[in-house]
Amino acid sequence: AITVAVPPSRAPLPPAAPLGLYFSRDAYWEKLYVDQPAGTPLLYVHALRDVPEEVPSFRLGPHLYGAYRTRLHENDWIRIQEDTGLLYLNRSLDHSSWEKLSIRNGGFPLLTVYLQVFLSPASLREGECQWPGCARVYFSFINASFPACGALKPRELCFPETGLSFRIRENRPPGTFHQFRLLPVQFLCPNVSVAYRLLGGESLPFRCAPDSLEVSTRWALDREQREKYELVAVCTVRVGARDEEVMVPFPVTVYDEDDSAPTFLGGVDTASAVVEFKRKEGTVVATLRVFDADVVPASGELLRRYTSTLLPGDAWALQTFRVEHSPNETLAQANGSFVRATVHDYRLVLNRSVPISESRAVQLAVLVNDSDFQGPGEGILLLHFNVSVLPVSLHLPSDYSFTVSRRARRFAQIGKVCVENCQEFSGIHVQYKLQLPSANCSALGMVTSAEDTTGTLFVNDTEVLQRPECTQLQYTVMAIDRPTRRQAQAALFVTVEGTYMAEEPGCPLSCAVSKRRPECEECGGLGSLTGRCEWRQGDGKGITRNFSTCSPSIKTCPDGHCDAVESKDANICPQDCLRSGSIIGGHEPGERRGIKAGFGICNCFPEEKKCFCEPEDSQDLLCDELCRTVIAVAVLFSFIVSVLLSTFCIHRYHKNAHKPPIASAEMTFRRPAQAFPVSYSSSGTRRPSTDSVENQVSVETFKIPFAPFFLLSQEFNWGPGKETT
Repeated sequence: AITVAVPPSRAPLPPAAPLGLYFSRDAYWEKLYVDQPAGTPLLYVHALRDVPEEVPSFRLGPHLYGAYRTRLHENDWIRIQEDTGLLYLNRSLDHSSWEKLSIRNGGFPLLTVYLQVFLSPASLREGECQWPGCARVYFSFINASFPACGALKPRELCFPETGLSFRIRENRPPGTFHQFRLLPVQFLCPNVSVAYRLLGGESLPFRCAPDSLEVSTRWALDREQREKYELVAVCTVRVGARDEEVMVPFPVTVYDEDDSAPTFLGGVDTASAVVEFKRKEGTVVATLRVFDADVVPASGELLRRYTSTLLPGDAWALQTFRVEHSPNETLAQANGSFVRATVHDYRLVLNRSVPISESRAVQLAVLVNDSDFQGPGEGILLLHFNVSVLPVSLHLPSDYSFTVSRRARRFAQIGKVCVENCQEFSGIHVQYKLQLPSANCSALGMVTSAEDTTGTLFVNDTEVLQRPECTQLQYTVMAIDRPTRRQAQAALFVTVEGTYMAEEPGCPLSCAVSKRRPECEECGGLGSLTGRCEWRQGDGKGITRNFSTCSPSIKTCPDGHCDAVESKDANICPQDCLRSGSIIGGHEPGERRGIKAGFGICNCFPEEKKCFCEPEDSQDLLCDELCRTVIAVAVLFSFIVSVLLSTFCIHRYHKNAHKPPIASAEMTFRRPAQAFPVSYSSSGTRRPSTDSVENQVSVETFKIPFAPFFLLSQEFNWGPGKETT
């Protein structure tokens, strides 16, 4: 049995406990039964020290809490020994108290309440209970008496229902953080023999005292060497003449402190970069990485703990660049295991868009400071960035050459122009313009794409294309950088081909209106290159990007992007440019506008600002060449099979036609309304009576050839001696 010194029920509050103390667990669990005797020890809570001189002092919160953190009642039942952390039952819990607490807890059949245990000064409020200075002790109040000792299973004699897990800070003095034994069981069942041991603890920094069963650390732990210890606790229970063992996990997690200085990853402290085509604000110019063996700080602590400062220097550089910091958790190998660590990325970023005329070389220094570093040395690093900013010159090819059909409709896209390296541009704003020597044949226009810094050549006036004299069009294309007004130019030649053909009457302005292939391909619409719309046949695989639709040109519409030409008129390509809220049927909307993926056939009505994606009609499913081939082969095969079957049947008939007929008798029927005798001739032929001519005529009318019985016996070899009657 355990001897417990029970202090007075109303002890004075202890002096303020040192803030460096912390609990080894954030929650404890125990059972409490009705009519359990006062003075029953319940459990120990343990506090670990930051420095060897600290002495723990414990304090209980004044209230019991239930589900949803509701305050149920003042704590009149449980007390704590302030110097040892032993919780014990001060007053027995009776049935009326249990019912009162259960009703206040919402009437749940399982009544679980918790207390708060503090290591902080008495001035700390109950709502501020957080680990490491506060822990919660949960009690399952059971509306029954404590079970008989012989009815308890070995697991119930050894360990609580909830698992054991512990938190220990690194670099702290060794101390006791747990004690084995279920104190209520040992108190009420003193004759139960229980022994404990810790597997693996002997070779690790843990020991279990055989007499007190206290588990403590042998020395200070280092998280950077090992972060988790997966131990196993073994309890041996003597049951009669035999022993039973119960094993449970006993994990210990080592908590981190800022004791590792930041270092350069791979020893690299300098990065060089060139700024040329990517000149947009927010562009990452260069990155340096810093390694820290400590874990990633909490988001609220990151800005305070890790600071990065761009040191004063060139005013232009300070205006043009900034430093961005982002930590990333990684795993570092130590002593054959992996522990968490941090890699800090420091990115040099353009703070503004740089004009193409800027040209200079700068050197920047960034001071990184781990302000919470407590180890030897300094937690300060200096990062170096060498950046060269190069100017950009605009160059166009010597000339461009395109062709266009006289049947092309307005807004048909003929081709694109682009300055050298324009696909790599970012933050460079180039505008394209056309200059025409003579205004007589001004049929084309040019529009600049803001996304890819290209210029698109399109048909602007279809009447000019119909003139016989406008066969060879010559322009000058200009590329102009808007901020600096720098420019480049090139000659542009367009050949007009074909003959003009009038539009079919009744055709819609937009190709997207057509829902069937025949009506799509017989009409034209805005943006059509050939004067006829093009049908894009989908793959029919549910909601897909390759849906069926009618387009002015399947090269540009639909492609999931409303380009600069298509945005000029909603009738050109509503599949790309219509707002997603106006699309009805199975579809996936685009990022900004249009249909990213559709089901079946998608057609649109720009004037109504509506698009519809519907299953393809069965009447529209035209049979293609493969389909017709399969049908023809099937018909031919059926004809051949029918001819072969007919030939076989005719052959079988002629093969059996030469056989002699089998002798037959005449089987007669009589009318149901008449009765007449039947007689047999000597040859075995059944015949009717000759009482009347009418009967004789009736009998002759209903004669059926029939083989006599004696012939059947010979045919089927029924054997000699068989006679018929």
